[in-house]
Amino acid sequence: MSAAPTLELTYRSDAALLVAYATHLSRGQLLVDLKDRIATGTALQMRLIAPAGSLALAGVVARPRSNTNGSGGNGETALTLTSRPEALGEAIDRLAFGFKGLKALVAASQAAPRALLIRYLRSIVTCEVIEIDQRRLDEPGAICSVDLSVIDLDSTGAAGYELYARLREHKETASTPVLAVAQMERDRARAASLGFDEALANPPAFADLQTSALRALARPITVRLG
Repeated sequence: MSAAPTLELTYRSDAALLVAYATHLSRGQLLVDLKDRIATGTALQMRLIAPAGSLALAGVVARPRSNTNGSGGNGETALTLTSRPEALGEAIDRLAFGFKGLKALVAASQAAPRALLIRYLRSIVTCEVIEIDQRRLDEPGAICSVDLSVIDLDSTGAAGYELYARLREHKETASTPVLAVAQMERDRARAASLGFDEALANPPAFADLQTSALRALARPITVRLG
């Protein structure tokens, strides 16, 4: 009998793995963006890698990757865990004990939308928020190591897109999830085409921002199937 394929997931931070546990793994599930379609019922060995170490798990494909948006894109593969070793609980306990909160960046040139985004984020997850207004958009010091960024494209305009490009080019923030909020569908489509992790209406509904922020935070930076 051939060995089950190994799925290796690398998380950008220990906090990202902790969010992945809180949103999916604690319920015995995992959603993974795999390039290949794998048949339902396929058994997988999984290795979750974070700065604090790695964890070995086993799972099975519950729902294969499929077209979900009608525009040629593909959805995520849903996995169900078939083993949750004691080491997983112990590792999560250690991560939770050392968790001091996340750091988020919110860029909006107007005070009211910036305050709304900050209030929503602080209600979703414990975080320190770095605010960027119109005066700071072009400052080199505006870019710093954060776990999540949210850019209001309506109030920042072209400077918001430039800030996104700088975040992607900067060593400390290249893999950081970046969310866009914009009123117009064409602006959200442009943000998606440029590589923003999520694009939401502006102002976003709390539930939509919560879902998008947690999904982006829990997403591994690399997924390898071997």
